[in-house]
Amino acid sequence: MMTRLVSKVSWPLLAIAIALAVLSLPAPSWMQARIESSASASRVVETSIDRAAAPRADRTAARIERPEHKYAPLEAPTQVLRPAVVPMPVQPMRAPATEAAPAEAVPAAEQPAEPAAPPRKTLADVEAPAQEAPTGPLVAEQIDLDPSLIETPALPPARASINDDDAVGSSLQPSLLPASSALEGEAAPLEPAAETLSTGPWALAKSLVEQLQTVAASQPTASDWALGAVAKLEALAKLPTLDDPQAAEILNGLAADAEQGKELARNYPENEDRTRLLRAGYAIVRRHAIWSVVHQLAVTPPEIPEVGDFAVWNRNLTEVNRLFPAQGAASWRKYLLIDEALQKIGATDVSVDEQRKLVLLMLDRIHSTQLAEDQSYYLENQPAVQQLVTQMKLLADEPADLAGLVLAIEKFEHDGLASESATLADAYQDIRFSNDERVRQLAETVNAFYRNANVRVALSATLINRLLPQEQQMQEPVYDQIQGAYVQGASNTSTRLRLVLLPDRLRWRMGLEARGEVASSTASSKGPATFYQDGLSTYRARKMLTVDRKGIRIFSAEAQADANNSLTDFETNFDGIPLVSNLVRSIARSQYDAAAPLAKMEVEHKIVGRATSKLDEEVAAKLEKAKLDFQTKLLSPLQKLELDPTAVDMETTEERLIARYRLAGRHQVSAHTPRPQAPGDSLLSVQVHDSALNNVLEQLKLHGRKVDLIDLFKEVTARFNQEVVPVPEDLPEDVMVTFADTDPVQVDCIDGRLRLTIRLKELSHGKSKWTNFTVRGYYVPTSDQLDANLARDGVIELIGGKLRFGDQVALRGIFSRVLSRNRKLSLVNKQLAESPELRDLQVTQFVLHDGWIGVALGPKLPERQAIAPVSPAR
Repeated sequence: MMTRLVSKVSWPLLAIAIALAVLSLPAPSWMQARIESSASASRVVETSIDRAAAPRADRTAARIERPEHKYAPLEAPTQVLRPAVVPMPVQPMRAPATEAAPAEAVPAAEQPAEPAAPPRKTLADVEAPAQEAPTGPLVAEQIDLDPSLIETPALPPARASINDDDAVGSSLQPSLLPASSALEGEAAPLEPAAETLSTGPWALAKSLVEQLQTVAASQPTASDWALGAVAKLEALAKLPTLDDPQAAEILNGLAADAEQGKELARNYPENEDRTRLLRAGYAIVRRHAIWSVVHQLAVTPPEIPEVGDFAVWNRNLTEVNRLFPAQGAASWRKYLLIDEALQKIGATDVSVDEQRKLVLLMLDRIHSTQLAEDQSYYLENQPAVQQLVTQMKLLADEPADLAGLVLAIEKFEHDGLASESATLADAYQDIRFSNDERVRQLAETVNAFYRNANVRVALSATLINRLLPQEQQMQEPVYDQIQGAYVQGASNTSTRLRLVLLPDRLRWRMGLEARGEVASSTASSKGPATFYQDGLSTYRARKMLTVDRKGIRIFSAEAQADANNSLTDFETNFDGIPLVSNLVRSIARSQYDAAAPLAKMEVEHKIVGRATSKLDEEVAAKLEKAKLDFQTKLLSPLQKLELDPTAVDMETTEERLIARYRLAGRHQVSAHTPRPQAPGDSLLSVQVHDSALNNVLEQLKLHGRKVDLIDLFKEVTARFNQEVVPVPEDLPEDVMVTFADTDPVQVDCIDGRLRLTIRLKELSHGKSKWTNFTVRGYYVPTSDQLDANLARDGVIELIGGKLRFGDQVALRGIFSRVLSRNRKLSLVNKQLAESPELRDLQVTQFVLHDGWIGVALGPKLPERQAIAPVSPAR
């Protein structure tokens, strides 16, 4: 059952994350569109992005002189699919002239010109009858921090370079960040041992101490460095106060240790020892970044927060209440919690803590990453709302619990439990909207290091172009009129498609190109003459798409054509008549030659018009389907689980589309360890941190719940599948489980294996009943060609103080069917794995280390190893 739970709930998210990178691309079926023309026609697809949109008649004669890979955006896109409402229905509006997200410097001539948005003063401007999903991932929060380490096993040194992150480079890494190495999993404790942490204001970084002690024991040349860092950590934990003067000296020493660790790592080959050292160094980095701000705040405490004025609050809330009347704005009122605020804020029978939590929730919703840009713009430009926000921050502001934050981090680092994740996330939310800039800086630092992206996808243009159809041939009849002449005949069109990536640090930018040739044999008749022609024409059409925080932008398609005809013969109705025949033929030929330039222009104009209009129509249709898929397969299920899928970073390099997502709710954290780097020749790579899976599992709300196992299977699979999934035959019947109140189901990646932990308060089967025990199953990576699976390995572990030998036999019998070896967890989409276009590829990386799962596809190479050896359980 739990195997199915992970397979049907968590792993489809991997396939969906991969699909997101492809959803923005139009499917190739538009190639079959018929572009009828006479004489000779040509049809090429090239994204028309190097000059302003002009009337099609004026574009026909234009020639694209620049190299094929160079693009400049049109002045104005004719279609813009903006992200629509997520939390409540809102009327689509024009986007403001400037972006809210960090933006690169782009020459004005290259920026799409959009009319500036008018001031929004009325609710009617933002109302909409139905809720829609974003058409693409929203880059709602730019987090450039992307720590990564080279993973073993790697490519043979002589074959290819490692690392698909060259375009990102070390500029994304802080000065103390490890540069590169291989990853190895750290053994997680079987049960939490938070009581071993220091109870002083500087909680002992026990998990970091254990990391450093492992380095000291296994790497003699780094022993002094590791033990020196341990001594500093222990000394820091013994300090009586956060503002102790010795703290600054210790923190400076730890910063030096982090830098020294990088230097020591350079003396190691790319193996587990180097990885272990670098990982420990990065663990120092992320703590030092937070501890330094904590110490500064302790030495110079923020001013005592100003107390909110309930009279002003009530006045501001009344203004906002008028802005969203009870009739006609129900969705806004519900989303902003206006009615609840009217009842509770300032009420004597509601605790101060409950009021503060409500205010923080309201602030979070106003600043939510899930708001569409029009919604954010509307809220930001309503004086009444902003005045209320000011009062909210005053009411919610409290002195930061610095020691509590330090302890929450160490408990999470040591235990890795969802309950500890919630404590740390709450500590972040408590200081996120502080009126003190330094406290907000602390919150941003926590966000960057402990709420970083936990899903990363890199998709190469090479892979996309492989999946696009190869040269296509299409024969069609020709019926047309050119310069008043009736034209008929036949044509044969060949078309080639390709995708071009246009480097952009802040968004996806790509051009869809098509090139074509049209060979034609036609006869054109006008008056008494009929002319027979053979034509060989070429055409190019192109269309640019971008994906950024505004959604998917579709630029106008443009095309150019070059029609070339050769007259093979002609005849008139007067042929054979003496004297008249020669005169009529001479006149007909002269008129044909005179009309040829205009006929050529007309043919080219028709080719351009038909190619661009068809391309625009087909791309719009494919994006509409992608929007629906995005909504039904990913967004809706995740939002129902109260998760906020947020793209924290998007980038286009010359070779890849890269996106980094955070999958976490308001009270959850995400990735905090370096991810594995994929091999440099990867065509597709995906890295998923176990926090993404655990956040999904946590939101299933299994805490303390009693449910039949088969009913649970049906319920969970229904959340992520539109079709009914049959119940596995070997799933045991008549099994009732009651999950533990905290951390009922959890996965983690350690020592090259995925560990599934199930904590149960009670399990009953027939007349038998067992209470308070934990079940663990382990999964190891297996790969064959393009298949990447996780298969259960070893025996099922049972942990419980009152389990006798007979109890263990019975429970293992049950869970050997629940976690059946016959059900593998597939990480690569079956359709992709069986694609004939990818038969020369293989899984080139499949690793599970330090909380991350890394999978990559690349070219086959002799003696290439994708899976690292599994370390023995510790």
